[in-house]
Amino acid sequence: MRVDIVRDEAGFAALGPYWDALLEQSATRSSFLRWDWMRFWWEEFHTDFALTIAVVRDAEGIPQAIAPLMIGLETDGMRRHLRHLGFLSGLGDVKGERMDFLVPAGREAEWTPLLCQAFQILEGEWEAIRLNKLPEESPNYPLISAALRARYTGVDVVTRTECMCIRLSDTWADFEAQMLGKRRREMRRRFELLLKEHSAQESLVTVADMESRLDEFAVLHRHHYPEGVTSFLTPRSWRFHRRLAMKWIADGRAMLPFIAVGSGMVGGLYGFVEGDEFLFFQIGWNETFARYSMGHLSIRWAVECSIKRQLKLFDMLPGTYRYKTDWAHSSRYVLDLEAYQPESLRAALFRSLRHLKRLLPRDSQAKSPE
Repeated sequence: MRVDIVRDEAGFAALGPYWDALLEQSATRSSFLRWDWMRFWWEEFHTDFALTIAVVRDAEGIPQAIAPLMIGLETDGMRRHLRHLGFLSGLGDVKGERMDFLVPAGREAEWTPLLCQAFQILEGEWEAIRLNKLPEESPNYPLISAALRARYTGVDVVTRTECMCIRLSDTWADFEAQMLGKRRREMRRRFELLLKEHSAQESLVTVADMESRLDEFAVLHRHHYPEGVTSFLTPRSWRFHRRLAMKWIADGRAMLPFIAVGSGMVGGLYGFVEGDEFLFFQIGWNETFARYSMGHLSIRWAVECSIKRQLKLFDMLPGTYRYKTDWAHSSRYVLDLEAYQPESLRAALFRSLRHLKRLLPRDSQAKSPE
């Protein structure tokens, strides 16, 4: 076995035939690690970063494990002054949510330490390592952490983020029966009222209508942000997401369940299908229909669609919001893991300033350097 670093687009493209096959053997199966996500992301954001993908190859040169890595700067805060080694698509304006190494399950103890050699191989090119959104349950996590602690400073989990999850039943009737009586009745009442007053219809975006429906969804999503500013819909981000959605809806890897009044979408929820999981990514709804709780009705319909697909878990991804706690009753966690070059003066300055900031009273703190 040998480890090499893929730095150019030709070498990256050559990994395509092996990428998803390795992902499907891995303990972490995530839409955000799929080949389509990675290649579309790189095509949109390649000017901001440098490829440094570590690959374990056998004697014939066939990839056996992959660490999807890149080097670049963060876009805001004091971190924008540090060169970071991070997951491919784990930094920048559009970030993946469940990131990891691609290592066949059961082979982590053998191959993950080899992939971690990339940290040392690339030492002269980075000042900080930031591996964002690494699943806490990943068998790679303790091995990556140990490799970092053996050589670098400031190794720590800087953020542990809850991902609230809904455990799905075999049928919608079974799922609904497990809801609290008051909540079940309220959801039924609101949908029946919307149906009675507006003849609402529940539907799924299809290949035939996905272009127009994606644009409708973007309008609904934008309404919930001040001055329409949302990272999901910045020009580069939307080009990436729209291209991905067009392919994945057609492939069955993405769903956009929506509620329509007349011919227009008034609520919808966009997410990804991976194995037996649905990963809830974005939501949008028409504020004119706020009294019907369109956000909750959109989640209700997306849960029912997921059950119809025989999915078992509805992951609401990072972030604790009231609407998530209303639905979810279990959780899993993702970690932002960091480390620093002990010889880097800029890294030392960043860590010192961050430490001083944390000592200040909260009301006197400026924007965090995280």
